[in-house]
Amino acid sequence: MDILTQKRVTNNGDGAGYFKHCINYVYQDKPEPGESLVQTRGYGVCDTNPRYTYQQMYALKQYYGRTGDNPVMHFVVSFDRNKVFDAITACNLTEMIANHLRARYQVITAVHMEDQGGSLFHAHLIVNSVDIYTGRLYHSGPYELQQLAMFIHNLTGNYCKSVIKYI
Repeated sequence: MDILTQKRVTNNGDGAGYFKHCINYVYQDKPEPGESLVQTRGYGVCDTNPRYTYQQMYALKQYYGRTGDNPVMHFVVSFDRNKVFDAITACNLTEMIANHLRARYQVITAVHMEDQGGSLFHAHLIVNSVDIYTGRLYHSGPYELQQLAMFIHNLTGNYCKSVIKYI
């Protein structure tokens, strides 16, 4: 079973701190033993410098006057170790998910290798909440999360459980 987790910020002021933290996180190699950063990729944003990535995402928010709204969508996909047991497969699946989201949003991804019991690889997808064409915010209700989980299910062939984690 794959697991799609949406992390929601519930008490972080304007959310700018969490927004910057998410972007910085995708660039960091994991400090824990047995954990490692496999790949960072940008879709519509720089993927070599967190400062530039943040500036590009924030510039879009400024353009549409959305700097005070929900700053970022943070998704984590934990791939089932029985189906995704190598870095190439994990990176390819992450790219397909990111391409699905990048049709309307800026996305930065990180694939991590970490033995978490049912998963060897997981991917972080940091998505700008502002639509690049309309300026509308990403609607992040349970229906949309389930739709993304179904997209992942169709890619991997595994059931994809969706979870909302409030932080």
